[in-house]
Amino acid sequence: MRHAGLWLLTLALGGLGGYAFSRLGVPLAWLLGSLAVVAAVGLCGFRLAMPPGGRQVGQVLLGCAIGLTFTPQVAAYVAGFLPVMIGAAFLSIGYGVLAGLALLRTSGTDPATAFFSSVPGGVVEMSVLAEQHKGDTASVSLAQSLRILLVVITIPPIVTLLGLTGSDPFELLVLPFQPLGLAVLLAGCAALGWLGGRRKIANAWFLGPMLVALAVSISGNVLSGVPTELVNFAQVVMGATLGLRYQRDRVLALRRFLAPAFLSTVILVGLNVATGIVIGLLVGLPPVTMALAISPGGMAEMSITAKILHLGVPIVVAFHVVRIFLVIGFTGQVYKRVFLPRA
Repeated sequence: MRHAGLWLLTLALGGLGGYAFSRLGVPLAWLLGSLAVVAAVGLCGFRLAMPPGGRQVGQVLLGCAIGLTFTPQVAAYVAGFLPVMIGAAFLSIGYGVLAGLALLRTSGTDPATAFFSSVPGGVVEMSVLAEQHKGDTASVSLAQSLRILLVVITIPPIVTLLGLTGSDPFELLVLPFQPLGLAVLLAGCAALGWLGGRRKIANAWFLGPMLVALAVSISGNVLSGVPTELVNFAQVVMGATLGLRYQRDRVLALRRFLAPAFLSTVILVGLNVATGIVIGLLVGLPPVTMALAISPGGMAEMSITAKILHLGVPIVVAFHVVRIFLVIGFTGQVYKRVFLPRA
């Protein structure tokens, strides 16, 4: 009961933060508000917690909502940019190397920690790889979550202030809510997410549901849309989960590492966003959409950002999916060639 009370308190605080931010007109309000309140409480020294599987529930809901944005025409259009996606992914890995070298010089940490803290992969995946190469998983986890935090709290407000929202090259579909259809759809999404998680697939709880919803959407079988309230709840869950990573004792223990990690993160984010804008101008896509597509934020966080701000969700999703698979597939080899000799 004590744990359940703590879980409910965390969700309630996250929900209050999201509601307050939405009333203030903050972009991506439910995610940012939840993140801000939960992180602030944690940095004040109070312990909060999310229920086991909470993040996965949020990922299933978001993955389902994102997958439903694909149509056969959209999928075919996005597939035509596959060479650009692959090139952008390798550029991101290269920028991760540069950011890692900067972190290695400024932090005094070991090469494995510096490199896996800087490559734009998932928090869990990069922490596991760091552990395999004898890096400090706590530092890697903090740096990776700092990267996602920096992107989430800067890009949506900047895009909104510049009036660049609504630059979606695709027509936005609003699907009707059908309770039974949604239940069937979410059951299939959760099943594939669970199977992918069992297989240790990166971002399985987001990718699996997204693939199920994508397949349903492309087939033309419209079971149901995902209500806005559920999307908002998913944002609260994701924001609270990210906010929990900023516990006071954890941050204080790594305070000497924090400033160099922040500098490395700024380098990484700046290079990726600038590259996205240039690619957008070259291939004829909205530069702001490409900035999101190549920004080193989390896949789920960037996808929901694109959805809320109407910035070409399928393009953003596709670029992030390709990068995740290439990052996981090649970072080990890159580390051995570039950073291992420095160990």
